[in-house]
Amino acid sequence: MRKAKKTALCGMLIALSVVLMAVTTVIPVAMYIMPILTGVIVILVLRSMSVKYALGVYIATSVLCLVLITDKEAALTYALVFGYYPIIKSKLERLPKVASWVVKFIIFNCGAVLIGVLSVYLFGVSGEEYSDLGRFTVPILLSLANVVFLLYDISLKKNDFIIKHISDKIAKKLK
Repeated sequence: MRKAKKTALCGMLIALSVVLMAVTTVIPVAMYIMPILTGVIVILVLRSMSVKYALGVYIATSVLCLVLITDKEAALTYALVFGYYPIIKSKLERLPKVASWVVKFIIFNCGAVLIGVLSVYLFGVSGEEYSDLGRFTVPILLSLANVVFLLYDISLKKNDFIIKHISDKIAKKLK
């Protein structure tokens, strides 16, 4: 019965994640917020259940978002950065502090560049969106994205007690 409860809860959280990501279609600025919020759902699953369930939620949400959501950039942002990052974050933090940050930023920047490339070449996002500031557009956008990622990572650590409290309540309900 416990496994059935976990599976059902994961199914509901996947549906919630897809609905949150669908908001990006209606509210364009949500393109930057919803992948992060949806990643928090993965954290809750990870903490209250296991890595296996968190990976399942991440993969199912990624596939459904890429198929169903019209804002492909937001779907890619979730799939290539904020969906799996919460799963690997604790492993990365076991490294020495400097090495941890270097690896985190390498992973993030690879994902961010891949989002831009796939958006333009696979999903047909206009390359003109990346040329507003001339040749400096991409470095400026990538720099700003790195600042957002840094703030995101720090906020996850600072708000860990809230996430732990919620995931403990979920785990208690699953018993």
